[in-house]
Amino acid sequence: MATHVVAETATGATAGAAGIGSVDQEEHGAVRDSFAELAAIAAGDRAGDEPVGAGLAGSGLAESGPAGDDLAGGGFATTDLAGAGRGGTGSRFGLARQDDHALDVGDAAEPTLAPLLLHSLSDLREIWVPLIEASGARSVAEIGSESGVTTSLLVDLLRRGGGGRLVVVDPDPGVAPASGGGLDVQVIRGYSPQALDGHAPTDAYLIDGDHNYATVHGELTAIADAVARFSRSYFPLVVLHDVGWPAGRRDQYYNPDRVAADARQPHSWDVGVEIDDPGVVRGGFRGMGAFAWALTEGGPRNGVRTAIEDFVAEHSDLRFFTVAPIFGLGVVVDRRAPWARRIADLLTPWVSNRLLSRMERNRVDLYLHVLRLQDAAAAIARARQREWSRLDDERSRLAAVELEHLHRIGQLEHELADLRRREAEDAERAVHGHRAAADADAPRLRQVARIAGSALRSRLSPTGQERLARVQTRITDTGTGRTALPALRRRPSAPSRGRPNDPDAPLRG
Repeated sequence: MATHVVAETATGATAGAAGIGSVDQEEHGAVRDSFAELAAIAAGDRAGDEPVGAGLAGSGLAESGPAGDDLAGGGFATTDLAGAGRGGTGSRFGLARQDDHALDVGDAAEPTLAPLLLHSLSDLREIWVPLIEASGARSVAEIGSESGVTTSLLVDLLRRGGGGRLVVVDPDPGVAPASGGGLDVQVIRGYSPQALDGHAPTDAYLIDGDHNYATVHGELTAIADAVARFSRSYFPLVVLHDVGWPAGRRDQYYNPDRVAADARQPHSWDVGVEIDDPGVVRGGFRGMGAFAWALTEGGPRNGVRTAIEDFVAEHSDLRFFTVAPIFGLGVVVDRRAPWARRIADLLTPWVSNRLLSRMERNRVDLYLHVLRLQDAAAAIARARQREWSRLDDERSRLAAVELEHLHRIGQLEHELADLRRREAEDAERAVHGHRAAADADAPRLRQVARIAGSALRSRLSPTGQERLARVQTRITDTGTGRTALPALRRRPSAPSRGRPNDPDAPLRG
């Protein structure tokens, strides 16, 4: 596992898992055949060794039929799975047998939900720490220090053995321990394989840096060059992480520009991967911007495991073994090394273990299912958010329409009130106009009435004038005098031409 772990949906996405699912039979055969050589060494003369409670010879592996049959069939009924009789190393890592029973899950010392997915090389310490101890390494190089947990384990390992040399290669190491107490620490802040140039080889290497063909093959080549330059007689013990899915057969790039253009696979930062799918998907195991995946799985010069296999094929004395759990652990062993049979002894319970392969496949499948559930929940949340946004926009639009309508209603009410006011003013002006006109005509009408009354009386006989007076009086008594004609005053009539002062003379004209 490299130095970046993407939280939640991409935790440990840079790792790989060897042997997940069904393994190609030819591949199994190659592993079994090469391991048989180490098994033969382990089954040899043990007179000078410490007693091994769980060795290959102790399990009867060397004397059984073909080594491949025992390895594939898991014929380790009497094998101590600690594989660590030497020096009691198994007990320090919780691997020792306890009354022939495994530790119950509830007795595990470490919770495993943080992170949700085991992904680190440090999680495989029960395998690789005994290997380094068995090799007698007094100098160890760690390439890619991640959070620093693995570095701390190496510090403890070397100090338990009396001291030694620790080389940490990382551009930004999680832990930079200080020298002292018999331990010499050298921190190389840079990127491998270039950072390895000019440095003496160490007895063992832990490689967990960038997970792509060019980088891993370059790291192994740099180690081989150092071995040749310093005239070492055999290749160091090399432990590598992420030799299986997803990075085993597919390049992963933290910084593609550090890889030569002709050595890079076509890649993308925006895709994920699914097991059993050689292409890429939207979702799946992804880096969330922390790293990019090659667009296809398999093929030449692609992936961590492919790089190791190609390198080992170029060196006849080297053998390559894989262990399935936690994205796969790879071990490169030189058959000429004096510790080769001890490494074989420790690897036996782990290599080609079908149970571990099934468990790793199940673990990966379950985690991918968790990612799919998370993606589905996120998609639902996004859809809900979009719907809420749409409803908010619609609510805002309706509120704007309502405000516009209220404004128009206010305008119409104002116009209606203004219209009513004008109508009232017009009506009032009309009434006042009629009254003013009537008041203006009253004097003229009274004058006309007087003239008419005078003319009428002048034409009436005295008797007629008396009748007219009575009528006027009666009108006045009934309350309508205001509208009656003015009373006609009786006045003497002009003397008659024919009969002056004759009251009975007829009216003239």
